[in-house]
Amino acid sequence: MGRKLCFGVVVLALLLASCGQPAASPVPVPLDARLPAASRACTSFCLDDGGHCVFGTNFDNTIREGLLFVNKRNVSKTGWDPGTTGEYASWTSKYGSFTFNLAGYQLVWAGMNEAGLAISTMALPETQNPAPDERPPLVSPLWMQYQLDNCGTVEEVLASDSLVRIADTVDHYLVCDRTGDCAAIEFLGGQMVYRTDETMPVKALTNRLYDESVRAWHTNRLSGNALRRFGIAADRVTSFEPSGEASAVAYAFDTLAGASQEQVGGNVPTQWSIVFDTQVLRVYFRTQTNSQIRSIDFGALDFSCGAPAQMLDIHEDLSGDISGALVAYSHQAGLDHLIDFLDKYDPVDMSQDQIEAIMQHLEGFVCTAGDAHPEHSDTQATLSTAASARSARWVWLVAAGVLLLAPLTAWYVARRRSSVR
Repeated sequence: MGRKLCFGVVVLALLLASCGQPAASPVPVPLDARLPAASRACTSFCLDDGGHCVFGTNFDNTIREGLLFVNKRNVSKTGWDPGTTGEYASWTSKYGSFTFNLAGYQLVWAGMNEAGLAISTMALPETQNPAPDERPPLVSPLWMQYQLDNCGTVEEVLASDSLVRIADTVDHYLVCDRTGDCAAIEFLGGQMVYRTDETMPVKALTNRLYDESVRAWHTNRLSGNALRRFGIAADRVTSFEPSGEASAVAYAFDTLAGASQEQVGGNVPTQWSIVFDTQVLRVYFRTQTNSQIRSIDFGALDFSCGAPAQMLDIHEDLSGDISGALVAYSHQAGLDHLIDFLDKYDPVDMSQDQIEAIMQHLEGFVCTAGDAHPEHSDTQATLSTAASARSARWVWLVAAGVLLLAPLTAWYVARRRSSVR
């Protein structure tokens, strides 16, 4: 089991009961002791199928809940907290994306965008977050959505480290683009450290440091759950020969099955297995409760911000192409999911009014540019002034008194309670 990582706090802004105004200063409330342990271990890789990436990832966890989301282009978004100069992250999504989320809307665990950029996250106990600086911070799931919103290449993802600072992460990340370029991104010693091109001999990642995993694979010293899974994925990736979409997807699912917790003797289930084909822009997945492979065709999705956002529970009893089964985003469905998530994992005692206010904030990102296609959009990730970002944030504080996301905190703290090594 891995060492416990320092998480910090959730900041609760107290409201004055008589007039509804926030208190003069937020009060930190540590939550570590309140949360149940949740073991987790994940595996990701990229198959080079004739010059494009077929990306596979397993989500191994005691948590099973999940929602699927169609995220729109040309939507204006902001982060929650400022950098040391008082500036907040602010951007307009350049690309639409399809994501797998645990707690709810905008809180990404894995996803792919219209440009064919795919990303997934795996726990890494050695992670050390960057110290506060002038870059505005983004918590990990929102940092992932930021990458899918703004980046079409691995190079652009790496360059974003000069614009925004990841915060409150316990993970490292595999990110790959349509051309098959990949990067293993870690945050060590408070700095982004990445392996790509010639420093990335195999495009795979589990729950040990990338360099350590590669050394163990090369020397056949694959002891422990995470290194065994890395060896399985690495062997399969390096043995793969381009064979066309259907064969590559099948090969990816076979690889995920071979690296599943059931196969390597792990103590948690493999809840979701996902494959992103970055060339044809199709998503495939199956779950522990439904072994039938379901697929989503990007060509059938409307990413224009004028169209309703779409969602689906990952456990819907469906099979085959389910592009037409996605439904318009529902506040009530999202709320029910979040309440259920909070009830099961008991992060903090929150009223339904407070949870509703969180939902309203997450749902408050607005369409800004009609139906413009990303190739014709000149919107870029920018930094807003503190005053402009604070206006939306003030409404949230007055309504709920919660500065950070409780469901996100539940996810992070629960995950960092233990680590499959």
